[in-house]
Amino acid sequence: MRLTRCYPVIEVLEGAPKPVKYFERPSSNTAPMYVANHASWMDIPYMGAAIGWRNYKIVAKAELTKVPILGQSIVLGGHVTLDRSNRRSQLQTIKKGIEWLKQGVPLCAFPEGTRSKTGRLMPFKRGAFKMASSAGADIVPLSIVGSEKVMPAGWVMPMRSSRSVPAKIIVHPPISSEGKDEKELADEVRQVIISGLPESQRPS
Repeated sequence: MRLTRCYPVIEVLEGAPKPVKYFERPSSNTAPMYVANHASWMDIPYMGAAIGWRNYKIVAKAELTKVPILGQSIVLGGHVTLDRSNRRSQLQTIKKGIEWLKQGVPLCAFPEGTRSKTGRLMPFKRGAFKMASSAGADIVPLSIVGSEKVMPAGWVMPMRSSRSVPAKIIVHPPISSEGKDEKELADEVRQVIISGLPESQRPS
């Protein structure tokens, strides 16, 4: 991000967690889950910038493990992969995600399931919210603004600098999962993410 001038502005709202600094130890028993909209490959490093220097795992679709270099990194890093065509795999994924959260390792998820080609927010799938609800973990919503202009679908490198867009991440205060099922959580998180998006990225 530094080399390509694509480091985003990070706007942390009051009550939201700040990016963890180098060597800083976050204090929590059950880690939060970070959930964001997804319109570009840049969303992955952007989300990492918003979390900071701490171990975290990404919930990724199983097809990505076949991508050279990236796939090997996903497997070796112990990230959570989901095969949507296999019900047993889905249950194992949820179990693995819950275990990471209870071990104090945050999870990162893009609940749309794939990148939006238009930049507009698409419907949410509920798997990530089931993990958070079952683990009793808070969810930190992230609104990622302008990433689809920095690196549009089909590009393998950024097309524009983040500053020229400008691109930014809005980190919202955590949402408790206590007493809520996955549908209630998904609806609440979705509305918070939408509140941080410009009109051009909101659902049509």
